[in-house]
Amino acid sequence: MKERINDIIRSQDWTMYGIIASIFLTWRIGVVGGWSSSCWVLLLVCLLGVRKDQVDVDWRRFFIFGIPLLGVFYYFYGSGNGLWWKIANWMFENNRHPWTWDDLMNSIPYNDAAWARAFNHPRLDKLMVWIYNYGFVLSLWVCLIRSYWTRSIKKMMSYALSGHLLQFPLILPFYNLILLREVWWVKKQPDLLGRHFETQNDLLVNVMNCFPSMHTSISFAMLLLALREKDRIFKYVMVTYCASIIFSTMYLQIHWVLDVIAGMLFAYGTVKLADLLINVSTKLIPAKLKGFYGQKKNRYASDSVAA
Repeated sequence: MKERINDIIRSQDWTMYGIIASIFLTWRIGVVGGWSSSCWVLLLVCLLGVRKDQVDVDWRRFFIFGIPLLGVFYYFYGSGNGLWWKIANWMFENNRHPWTWDDLMNSIPYNDAAWARAFNHPRLDKLMVWIYNYGFVLSLWVCLIRSYWTRSIKKMMSYALSGHLLQFPLILPFYNLILLREVWWVKKQPDLLGRHFETQNDLLVNVMNCFPSMHTSISFAMLLLALREKDRIFKYVMVTYCASIIFSTMYLQIHWVLDVIAGMLFAYGTVKLADLLINVSTKLIPAKLKGFYGQKKNRYASDSVAA
């Protein structure tokens, strides 16, 4: 009976099952995020040259680690947004912010980034709104999903840590100490995102966390990591997309120029911290686990044939 079960297990195409499960998870990520067709096109373009960055690990061995890891990221993606807004509301209700920078930021010449709208058009407005609304999570997910298809757990962790996993806890002290509201609100201009707030509390919670710009820090961290990849299509697309996210924060009169500069510096520091954590943790992984995961495709295939 035991041998029969083992024969059935060995006869299954586990690679195909893993690919199906991976595609399903990717689809669920897009559904939870409410991705538009343009989001899927962006992802597909970034996947075109993925083979140039793939590591030499058998798919079946990778799926053992990769699918659960992607599933964990998916789970926290689905529940993380609600947690973030609970924290933001708690901060608004319980924090008095020792520093208020609205007047200071508004007094600095060119800091309101009005120059970014020197050329504007309704179609460009619409494009910038799409880029901004999706940019906070889409820039990270495109990189994470692509790193998954490179069969690299290390790259997945690098993108995840450099993104929300480290940035959320590290940025909270800034938002607790500094009260700085969005450019359009301080300057009493229309909200170019066209947001509708049910209460005044909702409005104030949405516009108060500006320094540093987390849209900038997330997208710039992804840009820095994308530059490490070999595939030129992915690098060019992500540099363009991430730079557009940063520009959209100023074009839409949301973030101050100093918010953006601070966000880029914050992103650089987070990427370096993520590198350090990964290098240290890699040394702590047991040798047997490293050997199992790192066994080459050809060797694994020959072992299967021999069995």
